[in-house]
Amino acid sequence: MAGVRMTGLASGMDTQSLISQLSEAYQKKVDNAKKAQTKAEWKKEAWAGLNTKLQNFYKGTLANFKTSTTYRAKSVSGDLKGIKITAGNAAINGSHKVQVTGVASAQMVTGNSIKNTKVNASTIESVTDKSTALSKLTNAEGYSLDTSLNGAQFKVGDKDISIDLNSVRDKYGEDATIDNLLTEVNDQLEGTGLSADYKDGKLVFTNGSTEAVTVKALNDTAAGLGFSTEGTEIAAAPAEGEEGNNTFNSIAAYNKVVSEEQTNVKASTKLTDLGIEEGTKIKVNGKDITVDRNMTMKGLADEMAKTGINASYDEAQGRFYLSSKVTGSDGAFEIEASDEVKQALGLDVDENSDGKDGRGGFTKAEDATVVYNGVTYKQSSNNFTINGLTFDVTAKGEEMNFSVETDVDGIYNKVKDFLKEYNSLVKEMNDAYNAQNARGYEPLTSEEKDAMTEEDIKNWEKTIKDSLLRRDSTLSNLTSNMRTILNKSVEYTNPDGTTKRFSLASFGINTGSWSERGQLHIDGDADDPLSSGNADKLKAAIAANPDAVAKTLSSLGTEMYSFLMKAQKKTETSSSQTFYNDVTLDADIKAQKDNVSKMQEKMQAEEDKYYKQFSAMESAMAKLQSQQNYLSGLFGG
Repeated sequence: MAGVRMTGLASGMDTQSLISQLSEAYQKKVDNAKKAQTKAEWKKEAWAGLNTKLQNFYKGTLANFKTSTTYRAKSVSGDLKGIKITAGNAAINGSHKVQVTGVASAQMVTGNSIKNTKVNASTIESVTDKSTALSKLTNAEGYSLDTSLNGAQFKVGDKDISIDLNSVRDKYGEDATIDNLLTEVNDQLEGTGLSADYKDGKLVFTNGSTEAVTVKALNDTAAGLGFSTEGTEIAAAPAEGEEGNNTFNSIAAYNKVVSEEQTNVKASTKLTDLGIEEGTKIKVNGKDITVDRNMTMKGLADEMAKTGINASYDEAQGRFYLSSKVTGSDGAFEIEASDEVKQALGLDVDENSDGKDGRGGFTKAEDATVVYNGVTYKQSSNNFTINGLTFDVTAKGEEMNFSVETDVDGIYNKVKDFLKEYNSLVKEMNDAYNAQNARGYEPLTSEEKDAMTEEDIKNWEKTIKDSLLRRDSTLSNLTSNMRTILNKSVEYTNPDGTTKRFSLASFGINTGSWSERGQLHIDGDADDPLSSGNADKLKAAIAANPDAVAKTLSSLGTEMYSFLMKAQKKTETSSSQTFYNDVTLDADIKAQKDNVSKMQEKMQAEEDKYYKQFSAMESAMAKLQSQQNYLSGLFGG
């Protein structure tokens, strides 16, 4: 890009305008190159839009049109209650009978409400008073020290340490305290550098030596406090003025009961608070669930769900809700436990209970049964497939009659939908091919647009874009072949062995006037003013000879489908799944871009030449003026 040029200072001439006029021929070449590039890009856009519509037609409407089952649809009629019947293509036309004698159901158990049952809820907190008796302590899970702490064995450095609560009680009595325990532990820790203390419900080991001390858990009880069986290192005491962590807090927090109060059963209520002993077995759906001291109502529901049923506990209602995951007798399940346990959980529900009294309810798992044309069918699902028919049963009832017939209206509408999209596509392709010649119209330059209104610019460009596919040979080939295929006839073999040829015209599907260039109309179509007054041959043919209709239409559709499949294969001039020569167009666009750059370079070189010439003239004139001024000064002029 040229820098800012100061011209005409000496001569007073408008050299910028003069150079523009002298370079006008090159500017025109640049503009023409840009216009050619724009038209090439617009042509690709036009083809890309049409290509998308052809693809949608090919993959959707045409794919359905070529499928023979499209023309074998059946419909069901009859006053049916408690059952929905859908006919598949293989269903047999005629009269049928059906009766629903059983509806499949899942087993459901709604427990008795126990939300008003009172249980003792304990409030606990960490012990801070080291004079508290060991007998009053439990860990966070409610286990006593005898279970969670007694017998813990460690190795501190080279010294074995053990916590023996029985020895502590023997020495200090049944009311032995935390302080007593710490005394015994610290006696064993003497010489190791460690000391034991008790803070916020946890045992705390502090290293007072100048070297790190390793504590290794020798059994699971010690590991339960947080010590590693591989060895846990406690750092040396930090030097004065320095920071460091030379303590180790045990994982387990030892607490005591602060208070107890009665409360309603909640999802978080423990089963042991309901009086169900730890270790109790509850068998659900054949699988045992063992109650531990931490199992809650929600926890029990979660365990029940793992046995293969749906299970939840509703705290607001105070009930268990259980159900099988599938309908039918195969989904039946049992809850096996003592009467006391069932009563505590509200699961003492009688199988004959319907829940209308407000207590629990029971729904038995049952199979569905239907009697179709005198034969009984039984299964776990309410959805039957019999003889090409699908039965969805919802309620028992009396025997009912229904009939299966060819779905004339459904098939007719599918053909109509195909022709609607086909006509729309063919019209667009024909309009593009036969568009008016846009001779004299070229893409506008910026200067040309500045002299026009927005509406004028829009109309101008539309005229060009509408003409870009005019007389396009690829477009002509596509429309010509599509029309030719649908004008063909297809040979059909009658049940008696005779043959006959059918075409779209045989079923009242004909082309309109010449000006429509191949658009098709259905005789008797109420929505088509051009053919609505004619006799309806298509519906009559579908009702009388659906096989002939299916054979003809699917054969023609298949041939068109094959043609379009080949038309979009990859070639040297087109990409895969592309109906036009996109590779050629891309090359043309690139060539036009290169030409624009070439023309711009030539114009720039021409302008630079003129600027140099004018610059030399300006310099000469400036020198001449300087000499004249000098001479004038000498002679006093």
